[in-house]
Amino acid sequence: MTTLSNAQAWLVVAVLVVAFVGLLVVSALARRFRSGRAPTGTTPEVHESLHGEVAEIGARLAALGARLAALEQSQAQMVDALPRSVQGVGVVRYNPFPDMGSNMSFSLALLDGRANGVVVSVLTNRDGSRVFGKMVENGTSSYPLSDEERQALALAQGDRK
Repeated sequence: MTTLSNAQAWLVVAVLVVAFVGLLVVSALARRFRSGRAPTGTTPEVHESLHGEVAEIGARLAALGARLAALEQSQAQMVDALPRSVQGVGVVRYNPFPDMGSNMSFSLALLDGRANGVVVSVLTNRDGSRVFGKMVENGTSSYPLSDEERQALALAQGDRK
């Protein structure tokens, strides 16, 4: 815990007193403006100018409030959509035909925030490619998964965390 020296304590007290006096002055001026009376020593033109500036500040505050409300609505929409967006991706490349070709085949798992999604596998050989898609719900599939598909799914689940 830090302690203040006497000089620092008096400085803090002085700053608080000045801030309090300033607050009282601003409060008194605000009351006069609300009551419609001009502050003493001001001309009607200055009074009108000050009212115009206060009105402009009020309009700016209202515009800021509208922008804040729009931002809050956008943020709520994003929070609602986020769990349904792709948050986990896993890819495993492999060669399903060891006697021919190379690692041109792959399994791709795409999961949302609730571990729902799909595992897509593309098996490529000299004659062409075959594409398979398997649905995933709560991190598991009702279809049998190959070792590579399970690896891709595990990578996607790890990517979500």
